[in-house]
Amino acid sequence: MTQKKYSLSKNEIIAQEQVTIRDICISVLANNKDLHLIDDLVQDINLILLSQMEEIIQSLYETNQLRYFVARIVTNQVLSTSSPFHNTYRLREPKDSLISYDYDKLPDELWENLLKIDDNIPYLRFEYGLKIKEIATINGVSTRYVYKKLAKHLKNIKKSVEK
Repeated sequence: MTQKKYSLSKNEIIAQEQVTIRDICISVLANNKDLHLIDDLVQDINLILLSQMEEIIQSLYETNQLRYFVARIVTNQVLSTSSPFHNTYRLREPKDSLISYDYDKLPDELWENLLKIDDNIPYLRFEYGLKIKEIATINGVSTRYVYKKLAKHLKNIKKSVEK
């Protein structure tokens, strides 16, 4: 029995497909309103893919089925209440309890005011840490528009802090 020769190794394929993996994770998490867990999910998916046999990943890649395989893993991790992802990230308790006398209410007030704005640009930027280009792509606007909106919102925040 001869062994089939593949053009790329498992690690090269996974590295090359990072954009696709992240896009699939974003798509599934956005539907479940868990986009803040994107980096954790991408990391978990990469670990799952790296734990697969070399031939499986190479075969899926060469038959253009890797995308479906990744989508299935992602949906299983996100939608299952018994998955390692769910148990590790969703059920995690805060590490430290809050000390009430040391608590500053100003950031919460600023954040609440920012959420009242009928614009998802600051939310995507500060809650999910998305880049200006990513926000522009999501909203279908130019990067310049996103930059101007963020500058405007930051200016309003500075004004409210000065009051």
